[in-house]
Amino acid sequence: MTTLLLHPIGLDRSTWDGVPIEDALAIDLPGHGDGGPLGRISTLDDVADAVLDSLPELQPFDVVGVSLGGMTALHLALRHPDWVRSLVVACAPAATPTEALLGRAADTERAGMAGTIEVTIERWFSPAAIAADTGIVRTTRERLLADDPATVARYWRILAEHDVRGRLRELTMPVTVIAGAGDLSVPPAVARELADGVPGAHYVELDGPHMLHLEAPEAFATVVHEHVARRDD
Repeated sequence: MTTLLLHPIGLDRSTWDGVPIEDALAIDLPGHGDGGPLGRISTLDDVADAVLDSLPELQPFDVVGVSLGGMTALHLALRHPDWVRSLVVACAPAATPTEALLGRAADTERAGMAGTIEVTIERWFSPAAIAADTGIVRTTRERLLADDPATVARYWRILAEHDVRGRLRELTMPVTVIAGAGDLSVPPAVARELADGVPGAHYVELDGPHMLHLEAPEAFATVVHEHVARRDD
């Protein structure tokens, strides 16, 4: 396996099942799926370290992450650059809106997953996908409703501290930033800010929402394949 896939908050490695990326390893982040408990994890640096510790074989990877997975990928590349051959960051910012994410943490603790599920679905998917109640929307809703709200709230607080704007120039490996034209959580201008901060980064905008890999899996995979091809040139 040469490509490492990192998933969004509240989901798990199965979110990649319908994305045609060959030679890939999808893992569960701590607190998700089979990723084990959060334990003492309190920062994205801790999450990145846990990712490295969980790998069955330590080798340089092309790391691909969406949302939480994209932010984790950035921290992984900054902390352990020898093990990150290249980087694809999708639907993730260089810095998060702290107060908004702290508010999500409080809402999750107060209302639980059931009380926050609809606003999350509206933020993540296109109106057309929600109206059609597509399989990806149903599966995502089921996955989120099964989550532990305390774990999700802790992750929102962890994400609220994410800010790597001052370190982007340290990323010397090939980097591609993918934005969704209809992304309500990380609008294209925010993704572009991340790409502009990384020397030589490639920016791609696809037609789709925040869960870009779920609503546009073939287009998403094509960008990853093109990224790997450029890295090999």
